[in-house]
Amino acid sequence: MEIKTLHHQKRMIPEAALTALLRRYWRPGMLLALALYILFNKDISIELGLSNGEYATLNADATSPLPEGMAVPAADAPTPKGKNTAPTTPVGNTMANLTPILSPDYAKRKGIAPEVAEAKIEICKNYVRRFAPLAIRQMQEHGIPASITLAQGLLESNAGESKLSMESNNHFGIKCRSKCRGCTCRNYADDDIFDMFRVFDSAWESYQEHANLLNGSRYAHLKKHGNDYRSWAHGLKKAGYATDPRYAEKLIQIISFLKLYRYDKEEV
Repeated sequence: MEIKTLHHQKRMIPEAALTALLRRYWRPGMLLALALYILFNKDISIELGLSNGEYATLNADATSPLPEGMAVPAADAPTPKGKNTAPTTPVGNTMANLTPILSPDYAKRKGIAPEVAEAKIEICKNYVRRFAPLAIRQMQEHGIPASITLAQGLLESNAGESKLSMESNNHFGIKCRSKCRGCTCRNYADDDIFDMFRVFDSAWESYQEHANLLNGSRYAHLKKHGNDYRSWAHGLKKAGYATDPRYAEKLIQIISFLKLYRYDKEEV
């Protein structure tokens, strides 16, 4: 009886050990088996469900057929090798709003649809409609031609769509006072790190500060030109309002194209 019991215990020890090994290593074993299967079956296909219900098929063998009953949608037709598949910006969408005014033949030279250029010009006209009353008021109170104010606003703010005008209500590229005392300023990545631009609570404040700036000693002498916008434009460039060598020419071109001079004789 004793001998039989010992024999039974000796027979059970290996079985217990085998069970423990299987419990411990069955997952790594399955992964190894799967890896070997993939290695020796190169035509395996992995399908990932996309949010729009279509499928992206990653085939190790490009000639492997799709599963039965599955077709490639027309929109997913294979793209020739070497072609850029990234989405592209529609031609003309990145063109500045004033480009069709400052360079009327630009759209034609670049193959941009005429309606795109017309839409840009309409944006400029809408800007004028919006701010003309304010520019006329500044003219009456400070003696600055409304045409000059509007032309500078258009040019400096890209007709109200520049980052500076949309984020800071700064329509004239007005920089910060010395050491930013009494004002809020902000720097933009595309400017010099020392260029700090004023932040205004509203576009009206920006227009008011523009009038104050042109009333300062640096530009006050321009009032002798009355409503002669051409002389004002050249005077602003000469006094250093902007570093663009074509600044005066651009202001005059904007005023002429949009007939902004008509506002120099109007009242609010």
